[in-house]
Amino acid sequence: MQKEREESQIEEEARQLQRPPQQTAPTAPDPKAEEWAQRNSWFGDDVAMTSSAFAFHRQIVEQQGVDPTSDAYYNALDNRIKEAFPHKFGQAQQPVQAVAGGSVGATTVNKPRKVKLTTSQVAIAKKLGVPLEEYAKHVQ
Repeated sequence: MQKEREESQIEEEARQLQRPPQQTAPTAPDPKAEEWAQRNSWFGDDVAMTSSAFAFHRQIVEQQGVDPTSDAYYNALDNRIKEAFPHKFGQAQQPVQAVAGGSVGATTVNKPRKVKLTTSQVAIAKKLGVPLEEYAKHVQ
């Protein structure tokens, strides 16, 4: 009985090896995705914005369950990008968080320069696991 099972298993494995692998035809890109990428010339060139767009995509699709081919998806993605990078769209800065500074009333000439990060910049730094001080250095 066991010998028969082993023989049929070997035969099945041999049949699978003889079958040519099934190839799936590459799917055409969504026309909305192509249009969105053309409208957003930074996509693929600006590393921070492109990486954020992919992260926002995952959040919108996987966590919120929005259909990635819908207008609602592209509206949400655009809003998140504009919120995270208002300076790239000529929008006013969001509330800021001080990162570096000296004591109040200090009058030294070599006082460290204060850099203020927006809440979205703080969120990005935390998501990337970068200390705020390091991220602030790159913002300067």
